[in-house]
Amino acid sequence: MKRKKVTIFLYNRLFDPLIQSNFWLYIKDYLNDTERSVDFYLITYENPLFPLTDEQQTLVNEWVAEGLKWKRLKWNPGTGIVAKALDIIQGFFALTTLRFQGYKYALSLGSVAGTFLYLYSLLLRNKFFLYQFEPHSEYAIDNGMWAKESLQYKFSHYLERKAAARASVIASGTRFMEERVRDVWKFDTPFFKIPTVANDQKFIFSALDRKKVRQELGITNDTHLLFYPGKFGDLYYREEAAFMFKWLKEEIPNLHFLIVTPHEDEEVIALFDNANVSNEQYTIAHSDYKDIHRYFSSADFAVISVPPGPSKKFISNIKVGEYLCAGLPFLITEGISEDYLYALEKNVGVVVKDFEEPYIKKAAKEIQFFLDKDKNELRKHCREVGLEYRGFKKLNLIFRDAIQELVK
Repeated sequence: MKRKKVTIFLYNRLFDPLIQSNFWLYIKDYLNDTERSVDFYLITYENPLFPLTDEQQTLVNEWVAEGLKWKRLKWNPGTGIVAKALDIIQGFFALTTLRFQGYKYALSLGSVAGTFLYLYSLLLRNKFFLYQFEPHSEYAIDNGMWAKESLQYKFSHYLERKAAARASVIASGTRFMEERVRDVWKFDTPFFKIPTVANDQKFIFSALDRKKVRQELGITNDTHLLFYPGKFGDLYYREEAAFMFKWLKEEIPNLHFLIVTPHEDEEVIALFDNANVSNEQYTIAHSDYKDIHRYFSSADFAVISVPPGPSKKFISNIKVGEYLCAGLPFLITEGISEDYLYALEKNVGVVVKDFEEPYIKKAAKEIQFFLDKDKNELRKHCREVGLEYRGFKKLNLIFRDAIQELVK
């Protein structure tokens, strides 16, 4: 059987954690399949500040041996028109070359890369698959990054809709995006609901990791550990996250906050100083993706630090799947994806309207309820929900169906 040729177009680095922790799981499974129906040519935008490590190069060599081809483009830093234009032009020439080599199908990750493929398709006439398609322009509005009257928003929003109209296949993480495509926009594009997958073999509870990490950080076994691995600001809460912990700590004295973040310590400390939280009450750590799962095992309860907003129902936060597969219940704001519905309906989390004092203090009693539960039973329940909702085995079947729809 002759394999169909598919370009994977990523407006990211290959070893961006957001690529490796979810999307690339599907591609590796294809590469391991000697009877696969497609061949992939990968295009990424690499940042010279992040060269491949020896370990990463070894992985690339393995994937190339399994049939992957890879074109590396240079990412132009900045959000200005010139930088984006240069990136778009680079991508166009790369896809044009591949189009003449028989790569008439393309797959993008995220809405920005998807709009690039839409523009290219106007000339190249290739069929394309929008994976993890979400309204990025509307996130920027909800988080105060763009104004609704700005040209950035209007142009991006226009291109997102045009991309959805022209796509051969769309996949997104929620029923809400499907309702928009089908009922609001009235497009008949084949749609696959694929929440962001979790690496369920990496994010799994380990008693040994729990013991080691707590010893390394000086956190006693009887301390309730609240956990947040992520950033502050932009798409996430900033000062509000520190105040959230302060209010929980006032209600749950035996609570400690573990933050694993790419931010500098001084920046995080300033946030907690502003909230009048003693540095003895929280711990800041840093980790690459390779070792991040160890910290999940050390925790008892986790945080999704995403502010509410009209567009947030469309997102599919990878942390929810990782928390659940690692056995962790979570705190989340109302209206976030289908995640807040799972928290309520499956009894795996606590939902608040916002990170404001009355809501957080009221939620403390519900969080305490989870903290008092038998930990082994709670972990088992959370993992079962996580596998059903975000497990690789289930979602991989849907992803493969979407690929087959693309190349049929």
